[in-house]
Amino acid sequence: MKLRSKVAAIATTALAIGGATMAASPAQADLVTLCSGHGGAITLPTDLAVPAGESCFLDGTVVQGDVTVRTGANLHIVGGEVEGRVTVQKDGYFDAEESSISDRVVNRGSYGTYMEGSSAGAALRTVPVEGGNTDGFAYVVDSSVRSVNAEVGSVYVSGSRVNGVFKADGVEYADIYDSVVRGDLSVTDPASGGILCDSEVIGAAAYTGGSGPVAVGAGEEEGFCSSVNYVDGDLSVTGVNGGVYVDNNIVGGDLVTSGNTPTAQVGDHNRVRGDILTEEIALRSFSATVVEEFEAHEDGLVKEVEEARAETIDDAMAAGPAF
Repeated sequence: MKLRSKVAAIATTALAIGGATMAASPAQADLVTLCSGHGGAITLPTDLAVPAGESCFLDGTVVQGDVTVRTGANLHIVGGEVEGRVTVQKDGYFDAEESSISDRVVNRGSYGTYMEGSSAGAALRTVPVEGGNTDGFAYVVDSSVRSVNAEVGSVYVSGSRVNGVFKADGVEYADIYDSVVRGDLSVTDPASGGILCDSEVIGAAAYTGGSGPVAVGAGEEEGFCSSVNYVDGDLSVTGVNGGVYVDNNIVGGDLVTSGNTPTAQVGDHNRVRGDILTEEIALRSFSATVVEEFEAHEDGLVKEVEEARAETIDDAMAAGPAF
């Protein structure tokens, strides 16, 4: 279940562009560089914006200001750096590969954000806006962010590090694989549930409400949740409809399941330091239908990322040099 092994490699031939460095000056501080096309290893001492409906592909570019991906625009940056924040507007797409963002990344009704081998110095946020995309995504693969605060769309984290709290409220789903959350984890009212798999939470973990399924550490199929979760604080799963599966967890606090419909299935491989306060039945199996649900999440994101990345690069290359 690793996205990094599924996303198709898309040809990104090294760009023989630029190599020059634009020196910063006070007169340029409030300027915005527009990007429609492709750019190489230069330093831009300005903010950068991708115009509405346009595509920009940057290879090794350093942006010393903020970046805005405007309505319906696309930006893919490889091996680059953004010294400010990134804002992705309605139906926009932002793709950071082996890149760093010093400030936050904010999806405002966007099509989505994909971070691979990248880092953000502040929060990754998804914010609903009037007329914006409600099916957007925030995917973090082999990357690090300071925190996650999602209020819309789908959230998928794999092989990554969240250096603070992870909060998802009213999202489509929140799936976390092989990752570390160094703060409390809270998932509230997800339409399609969520999974915590082979991961570590240095705080409490709480799943509340939503239509499920919710799986915390459960699943014994080959290659699927093959290890255990570690939750430093309490682990609670309450008020979930659509199925709850809890097994293979080390819990430093209490384990609580209540008010779930159907009743939560709790396995025999949970090690709990605190109290076990559960309304439960034995974990019969991590059913094929539940496995298919979570695999469908990942398959859907693979398709979205492949298509968005290919479109961005093709359109940007066809548009010619951006600077």
